Parts: sequence; C-alpha cells; structure tokens
Amino acid sequence: MKRYLVILFICVCASACCIIDDDLSDCGVDMLLNYQLQLHTEMSVQLQTELLSEAEQPVRKALEQWLSPIFTDKAKDIDLRFYSAQEDVIKHEIKEEINDNRTSYTIYLPKESYMHLALANVADNRQVQLFGGEHSSTMELRLTESEDVGSAATGVFTARLPMDVNDSSTHFDVHLYMITAAVALVVDPSECPDLVSLNGRVLGTANRFSVRDSVFSYTGSHAIQMDDIFKNGTGARAEKAAAEPIQRLCLAAVGLPTQDDKSWTVKATATLSDNRHTTTTLTVDESLKAGTLRIIKCKLNKKGELQPSANSEVGATVELDWKEGGDHEIDI
Repeated sequence: MKRYLVILFICVCASACCIIDDDLSDCGVDMLLNYQLQLHTEMSVQLQTELLSEAEQPVRKALEQWLSPIFTDKAKDIDLRFYSAQEDVIKHEIKEEINDNRTSYTIYLPKESYMHLALANVADNRQVQLFGGEHSSTMELRLTESEDVGSAATGVFTARLPMDVNDSSTHFDVHLYMITAAVALVVDPSECPDLVSLNGRVLGTANRFSVRDSVFSYTGSHAIQMDDIFKNGTGARAEKAAAEPIQRLCLAAVGLPTQDDKSWTVKATATLSDNRHTTTTLTVDESLKAGTLRIIKCKLNKKGELQPSANSEVGATVELDWKEGGDHEIDI
C-alpha cells in the first residue's frame, strides 16, 4: 500500500511541475524601452543660411523664436500604447509629461506579439487631435475639421514598433520622428507704399495621419492660416507717418506635409489703400516633407503682386479685386 502511495505522490508532483511549466510559459517579462525624439532639420542653420541680408536679420530672429516649439527635440508630453497584435486591444498605456527628448520605462508585459504606437506633443496641440486610439488599426491624428485651420502649436512626433515579447527580447529602442512641417513666407514690401496688410493660407496639405500605417490622407478641403510673425514698425502703410519703412514681412504656418509629386499652393492677399485687394497664388512643385521647413522669399510690387525670387522655382498667378475702375497690367 505504501508503495502505491509513493508512486501516486510522484505522479501528482510530476503533474504539478507540468502545470507550473505551463504557467511560466504564459508569464510576462520586464521590458526595458528607451525613447528618443529624432529631429533631422537644423532649423537655426537653415534660417541663418537662407536669411542672410541685414534687412532679413530681424525676420530670422522672430521666425526662429516662433518655430522653436515646433523644431525641437524635446517632448512635453508622451502617449505610449501597447496593443495585442492578435486582438488589437490595449494591453498597457502610459501618458505623462516628460519635458525631455528621451526617457526610459521598465514595464511588465505578458509574452505575446504587440503593436506599439507612441506619440509626443499632442496633448496641448490645439489643431492636431487623436481619434480611434482604442485600436491600433483606427488610431489616427486629425487636423481640426474646418475650412480654415489654424497653425499647429507644436511639432508632433510619432513612432510604430511591432514587438515580440519573449525571454530573449527584453530591450527595445523607440525613435519618434516629426510628422508636421512648416512654411514661411518672407516678403520685401518696399515697392508697395500703399500696403495696409498681408494675409496668407497654405493649401494642399494632409488632414489625417494613420499612426500604425504611417500614411497621410488628403481627404479634406482645408487651408492652413498663416500667422503674422514679423512686421517692422506698424506693418501697415495706411499710416503714412510710420517711423521707419517696412523692410520685411513674414507669415508662417505649421501643418501636415503635402503629397509626393504633387504641387501645393500658398495664397497671399495684399490689402492696399482705398479698399484694393490683390491675391497672388504661389505654386510650389517640390513637395513639403514631414519634419522640414520651406522658406519662400518674394517681393511685393506697387500693385500688391507677389513676385517670387528668381531661384525659388515657385510659380505665381495674380487676381485683382480693386474697387476702382480701369485697366491694370499684370507683370509676373
């Protein structure tokens, strides 16, 4: 009888060991993840290279200050999500402010395959919002749905990383890259003494970004309003007694990039005295890439028409809306 009890005890122990082994195979592991923002555009160097003249120096300083929250390698906030690759549901999430360009986390995840999506600088961005974050397949960033969209307040960074969590894969490096882009219009208005104001809009940019697929969408009809970055003195010639002549004007906007191999436009409207309006459409063939800054330099003639610099490879068409009658020749 004792012999049978010993054999039974050994069998129970062996079964218990198998159960323990099975449980261990389903257990998780501690994962070390290092995050870093990757910024490829040397914004300060580009501004110093393209805005060289003495008249452009004040514009360069103002534009550099305005763009500093955009072209930065520092993340104010991050949003990290880990989705089960099989079920596409969130298994772990981290949201916090870090105010740094890199950080690390050690997290515990069950052993399985994941799709990891990471965002930076979205929480306080008034024009770029997150939708569909409950699943990786539906997670996307969208511009505010409006015909005229304000400029984005921050440079937005994202990353996607398929992860196979097992005993041999416990360390991952995650690099986040910028998905936003900027356009600056620098104008010499010295030949337009009747200028009252200049306003601009950027057309042809994306309105959505699929984070998991890293794909931009161009489904909306919208324009990015350009902010007024710099005006020397009052910035308006309506006041003839301005203390100093206007040397340069600068408008800028931040949004999503444009389509590859497809032109995009900047529409700028100059308001002149006596309620005269001149709209110039600048056409740019070279696409606006994510993470880049495009500077377009123009001269404003006496009729309020923008004339791109000779080496800019930017086309221009002009539309006059003048209340007074008469014929007007258009020089482009």
